[in-house]
Amino acid sequence: MRDHLAWGDRLLGVGRAEAAIAEYQVALRTRGEEPEVLLRLAHGYAHLDRLDEASDYYARLLAVDSTYADQALADFYAMAKRALEGNDRARLARALEQLEAIRPGAVPLEFALPFARYYYGLGEFANALPLYLSVLAMEPDSVEPGVRYEVASVYYELGECKQALIHYRAFLGQRGGGELRRDTRWHAGQCAYQLAQKDKEAGRPEDALRGYEMVIEFGSPQTLLDDAWFERGELLFSLGEFDEAVASYQKVLDLNPMRTGRRVRLAEDRIRSIRYRNTNEGEQQ
Repeated sequence: MRDHLAWGDRLLGVGRAEAAIAEYQVALRTRGEEPEVLLRLAHGYAHLDRLDEASDYYARLLAVDSTYADQALADFYAMAKRALEGNDRARLARALEQLEAIRPGAVPLEFALPFARYYYGLGEFANALPLYLSVLAMEPDSVEPGVRYEVASVYYELGECKQALIHYRAFLGQRGGGELRRDTRWHAGQCAYQLAQKDKEAGRPEDALRGYEMVIEFGSPQTLLDDAWFERGELLFSLGEFDEAVASYQKVLDLNPMRTGRRVRLAEDRIRSIRYRNTNEGEQQ
């Protein structure tokens, strides 16, 4: 009686994977879902980079015998490597997802960045973040600007402005980045303003002041510069720094030569109030 597994193994050994799988399929029909049969089928399909079939047979195999997990990991690793070499990011991600499903944390660091970028491109930022962080942990001092920008953007999209700001500033501190630098200043300014507002509401004027000054430093978003200068003036006024407060209010006016900005009238009122106060104090002395 023909040993279909043995014949399939011989065929696979000489590179005839399709013929080998045909033998394994006969064995499946005659012997049922024995672990040795399922293993051969999964491994044969992995040789052909037929990820769906390999995943299916490995899932069935591991459901009855988890001792074959290492073989499954080896096959999915090989498929991921071939996908990376072929610049097939989608196939790479699918192979790595199988690795992760079989053994959480099994994704090798060499695949972390392309895997992170796959999720980044899909807008799946929560999945991308731990992979980016593993890249940063591996190469903290040699991360390319584009990666730093992507990490910042992931935090921004997840609503983690404090962390986003750290990475946006790190990106701006690096050379290169090209057109991304303008976008970075815009997002960093947005984050700095949001954090400053929260600090102000929480009664942390010094922290809020630093936040508004960061917005001014970034020079972006343009639509928030009036607000940042005005809020800086308000905080300085509350801290008794009247001359500095007047300078901030004046910046609001300088940014609005036509005097049309929504903060203009308030800034003018504050300047008059401080000057009147100073006049009164001078007369009393």
